[in-house]
Amino acid sequence: MYSPFKINEIMDSPSKLAILRVFASHEGLKATGREVANLTGYSVPSAHESLKDLLARNILVREIIGRQHIYSLNEDDRIVQKIIRPMFEVENNYKEEIRDLLLEEIERAGLKNTIVSLLLYGSVQKGTANKSSDVDVAVVVAKSTDVDRVFEVFNSKIEERFRAFFGLHLDFYLKPTAEFRKLLQKNSPPISALMKSYSVLYGKEPLEV
Repeated sequence: MYSPFKINEIMDSPSKLAILRVFASHEGLKATGREVANLTGYSVPSAHESLKDLLARNILVREIIGRQHIYSLNEDDRIVQKIIRPMFEVENNYKEEIRDLLLEEIERAGLKNTIVSLLLYGSVQKGTANKSSDVDVAVVVAKSTDVDRVFEVFNSKIEERFRAFFGLHLDFYLKPTAEFRKLLQKNSPPISALMKSYSVLYGKEPLEV
């Protein structure tokens, strides 16, 4: 039996997926076919073909103003509400999910009071990661005597759950505050790279450690 709601027919090409990602990632976006082509990196004819099909499937709506055709995501459509929006929210909210998983495991292990700062850095932070990339997180603990215990938890339970949930390896860089400050003052790697692009997942900014 044919179904008009097959997801594989809505997302059956890289250009359609790119178009949906652009609209889902930019709240309230309205764009012409040429603008969509520029935003997705696809040719104008390819973008127009995909826009036409997504319009026919009720995923997009179109306004005609003079000679311009302006497209936007159809927020009333059930596929948009139940699949497309949630799918790209999951894709875009990875930092929050990394933070939540780490904090949950840290609290479960009774380590929260020992953690001074959790910092995401590297290719995932910069948006240049590929499927073989690790997730780089700097873990700063209060005292040198905390290092072994925190290392044991991160290297076993946290790494195992992280890989199971994200499908990626967690590469954690663990230092006590005193040593972290010295490396920061000397601008030593990997702190030097971290300072160029990072997100505070928990605790203090690097300069406040």
